[in-house]
Amino acid sequence: MKKVLLATAAMVAFTGAASADVTLSGTARFGLKYTNTPAVGQSKTSLEKRLTLNVDVSTETDGGLELGGRIRIRSDEEAGVNLAYGGANSTLSGASLYLKSGGFKLTVGNICGAIECMPGVYAPSVGLDGNGWSGLATNTAAKGYFNWTSYQSNAGGYNGAEVEYTAGDFTAHLSYSAINDPSAFNNEIAAYLAYNFGDWTVALGVQDGGAVTRDKTVLTVQGKLGDFGVGLSYADNDGIDKIVLNGSYTMGATTITAFVGDEDSAAATDTVWGLGATYDLGGATLVGGYTNSEVGVKRATAGIRFSF
Repeated sequence: MKKVLLATAAMVAFTGAASADVTLSGTARFGLKYTNTPAVGQSKTSLEKRLTLNVDVSTETDGGLELGGRIRIRSDEEAGVNLAYGGANSTLSGASLYLKSGGFKLTVGNICGAIECMPGVYAPSVGLDGNGWSGLATNTAAKGYFNWTSYQSNAGGYNGAEVEYTAGDFTAHLSYSAINDPSAFNNEIAAYLAYNFGDWTVALGVQDGGAVTRDKTVLTVQGKLGDFGVGLSYADNDGIDKIVLNGSYTMGATTITAFVGDEDSAAATDTVWGLGATYDLGGATLVGGYTNSEVGVKRATAGIRFSF
């Protein structure tokens, strides 16, 4: 992601001078999306649009300790608003603040969360906006979707703390959520360990949920065989197993992706699957995808996305 430098200045403190940076970066997308089960009052086909702007700040002490933070500004369509009348939602995220030294990083506030940041979790996905993200092994009909600690782009966040450590090909991540409402997800702990060897990455993660349905054990394996990408994701979601296989093939500027999965629960009535394609325009990407969820919800998206 290309970053645009806004300002570089000298900051004078009691201990001396340090350099400070403020940068902007972001992503944007627009296109059309379809679902066979629209919300009441909504059409099956609608406009998809989103712009995300990241504001990152950082400074370094005389001793080499890096300090920084991020806020995110996002504008997209608002759930429940008639899109034909231009319903929109613009929000400012809660801040995440960090300190970093060598391979050690401590972040507080609007944290990412170990499961959210775990390698391979989002690999089984297609489409302009993820098409509902039914390909994630951590999303189930029986226990719910996105029930883990994660960075909140349009809210204050989980108000937690996390520690990341990287040494060569090894990565460890431990997160703790402590939002102010003790009846919700208070005291949620998650962790993952990952190892990269060549073109392959294996990761194992766990979450001790702060509420019912949020306990998880997750295993991902992702790698490459020439022009082919292959992967496996498995999750025990509070007693509900879901396994997903994903693959891709790249030929020039075109990449074809697909996934197929199964959820072991009475709530899941269909096989999860998806098929998608991207075309690299050089500076932007054409994207399309079609999916079927574990309860037979069919989604299609097509459009363009870019980073800046």
